[in-house]
Amino acid sequence: MTSIIKKYKSLSLKMKIQLITALLLTLAIIVSIPTLAWFNHQRQIAELQRIKSPDLLYISAAAGEDVKYFDISTIKVSDKEGAPTSQMFPFAVAGEYVTSFTLQFAHTTNSPFVYKIYYGIILDYIPEGKEEKEICKTAPAARAALTAYNAEHGTSFVFENDVIEYKVKAAWSEIEDFDRDSNYDLAAGDTIYILKGECIKDGTAADYLNAQTVDGRIVATNKYHSETYGTYSDTYVNRYAEPLYWQKSEIPSVPDSSSWGSHPFFKTFILEVSWDPSTMISKNKETDMLYISAYRDQ
Repeated sequence: MTSIIKKYKSLSLKMKIQLITALLLTLAIIVSIPTLAWFNHQRQIAELQRIKSPDLLYISAAAGEDVKYFDISTIKVSDKEGAPTSQMFPFAVAGEYVTSFTLQFAHTTNSPFVYKIYYGIILDYIPEGKEEKEICKTAPAARAALTAYNAEHGTSFVFENDVIEYKVKAAWSEIEDFDRDSNYDLAAGDTIYILKGECIKDGTAADYLNAQTVDGRIVATNKYHSETYGTYSDTYVNRYAEPLYWQKSEIPSVPDSSSWGSHPFFKTFILEVSWDPSTMISKNKETDMLYISAYRDQ
């Protein structure tokens, strides 16, 4: 140490300045290394947080398939005696990291249809000698499951009127780790049976957020005109082009969300479209716009 001090004292002023500067720079570099590492660590944590807690929520087909399979482009209307007066279209809300959500529905009113929405229940049963439930994939199994469901819940659903036969489409890869084959025992081409359960939208005027009755028809008020058309004056918008709005909040994604965490899910619904044959709606070539959306509850 003494020799180092003596050597330092023997240096010229210029060399002393250069040595002190070099020591200070070295010290600054040593201090900055953990600081930069800390900032880098914080950035990585932020990135992981964004990845692990998103709101993933989608409108899908009935069994969690791509929404392109949810086709409501054609409604088969006939005024012939004995012809059907309603048609059902199953769809689902699919996602993960979501324990409850709000479902929204809006439509224009060019055609005098009545729109109702029901919870869809995919019928299942416990095979003899097993403990785990399996989804019904044949009509006899679905009929037996419906009988058991009516007995358990005190309901009186009728298979021919309240159950939809549905063919499962190709699996959807939009949701990460959405292993439908493993988690739900469903594969493309399977036939399943969906029960039209509780009605959550009954199609009456009181059911909407902005409805009025004019000449016996339920149509929209201009309450949400600016949200729909912006600054475009309602003077130039046809009465039937103002959409009716409906929503239901706090729909649970799964029966028990307390331990569900981030697991993917899909929850099935049924949109029922009905009409009065006496209106001769089969000769009406008008087109309506339907909007279905979902968002996570706070």
